[in-house]
Amino acid sequence: MYCPVCFNDTLKISSSGVVKFTFNAKSKPTSQFYYNLTQDRDIDIIKKLEDVIKDYFVYYSGFQNKDTIKEVTAYSIDFKCSNRCVINVNNRVNVVGLIFSKVELETALEKFATKYQIPLKLTK
Repeated sequence: MYCPVCFNDTLKISSSGVVKFTFNAKSKPTSQFYYNLTQDRDIDIIKKLEDVIKDYFVYYSGFQNKDTIKEVTAYSIDFKCSNRCVINVNNRVNVVGLIFSKVELETALEKFATKYQIPLKLTK
């Protein structure tokens, strides 16, 4: 990936860090999970992903007027540049496809949207 500071193809995800989620640009403080790519198995990551989505959907299901969830972002600031650039905390990098796949994300979203009756229509 390209570093936002030096613009070289030198940006790599850290072996451990935090993935944060927003749902229609909103989130809760618990809409995140810690990952460790050297220790977590794929099934562990999927479990963490599902736990975050479930937690948010349980919370959101209590709303009277629910907007359709159209956009879900999963991002992290835990990246390092091989050139040792100082990466600003405002540089949020999408981790879909790096830590879990788009299919895994969509599957979890559909599973809990159905279970908690959350209107869901993701933009492609």
